[in-house]
Amino acid sequence: MKDDIAIIGGGGLAREILTLINATQNWQAIGFYDDRLDKATLSKKLSVLGAIDDLVRQNKNCNAVLAIGDVLAKAKIIRQLIPNPRIQYPVLVHPLAILQDVSSIQIGSGAIVTAGCILTADISIGEHVLINLACTIGHGTQIGSGCSIMPGVNIAGEVVIGNEVLIGSGANILSGVKIGNGARVGSGAVVTKDVKANSTVIGIPARETQSSK
Repeated sequence: MKDDIAIIGGGGLAREILTLINATQNWQAIGFYDDRLDKATLSKKLSVLGAIDDLVRQNKNCNAVLAIGDVLAKAKIIRQLIPNPRIQYPVLVHPLAILQDVSSIQIGSGAIVTAGCILTADISIGEHVLINLACTIGHGTQIGSGCSIMPGVNIAGEVVIGNEVLIGSGANILSGVKIGNGARVGSGAVVTKDVKANSTVIGIPARETQSSK
């Protein structure tokens, strides 16, 4: 028997997370919570159940997943949800993701690992992290809470990524690099050296943009 889970968010990523849930053996989606959408059927008989505050105010145990890619929006919603300890955030791993050494991989509550991802060994992933389609994560890598790793990112070994970091699609993070809290890595960037907290880097090799200095 599958357990119920609500999806927080109602955009394109939410519909993708719905397909992940449908691919699992343990979960079944019951609907969406989104502040921008009225209660209405959204996808395949699933409805918008209400705004996020409606979820916060409910008084029964429930499971939920944050289908939010924007790290700032995600952090805001996490703070909004804190007052209700009855909401649980399970780890969701697509059956087509590969965890090569499951016993040495730690994944925090609410994290999502989507189809086509490969995680090797001795990896630590924080809470509410999104690892989007076809990412690779090498040995000894640490990823902080609230991060969003977009499709096709390659993270080499012994990389340390702080909290609420956004890594754009197709970026490559080379071995041993450290990325500070709140940093942004542009799509397609090749990161060869450490990235300062709250900075933005783009290009090949990745360089800090003037606007972030």
